[in-house]
Amino acid sequence: MGVVEVLVHATDEISAAGVEAMLRGHEKLRLVPEDPERPPDVLVVVVDGAVGTSAFARLRRFRAGGTGPRAVLVAERFRAEDLLPVVECGASALLTRRELKEGTLATAITAVSRGAALMPYRLQGVLLDQISQLRSQVLAPAGLTLSGIETRERDVLQLIAEGYQTDEIADRLTYSEGTVKNVLYGMMARLRLNSRSHAVAYAMRAGVI
Repeated sequence: MGVVEVLVHATDEISAAGVEAMLRGHEKLRLVPEDPERPPDVLVVVVDGAVGTSAFARLRRFRAGGTGPRAVLVAERFRAEDLLPVVECGASALLTRRELKEGTLATAITAVSRGAALMPYRLQGVLLDQISQLRSQVLAPAGLTLSGIETRERDVLQLIAEGYQTDEIADRLTYSEGTVKNVLYGMMARLRLNSRSHAVAYAMRAGVI
């Protein structure tokens, strides 16, 4: 693994200077200035108090277009109602200020750059409960799943995975063959999948079928 480029953003200059001092000198981390043409590998956002709208706005700006650097978010505390928005904004690690030590922060940045996600144990259960409520109260009534696959798309893919042909799927689901094709190809276009086997593989990786 190469050197990880890190951009630090804080709500005050003292916090920014302190975090940069913690990271400066690590041979696998390199502090970089903000450059719209070259985003960092990891964004570290440090806020005073609880997470607020300014932190969300900062994270969303770097996630414009659906891509962007992974983020480590440091705050005095995290409220339950902030967890889903924080994850939606692309934060891969949450640290409280009292956990903000040189080794801890550097380790979190390195782990996040490799694709890991870090969150205090006490918050993990809260987030899982919120995701479960989102699925049962919002997504399921609308025929959606967390993976972005609609329930009828899931049903079609399940039968494709079991080896059924289009006419057999239509018969089992009481759809027309045209509807089955439209459901399948609409999903493939939306998720940029290039074949039926690719669509099935995607659904299996997502845990939908």
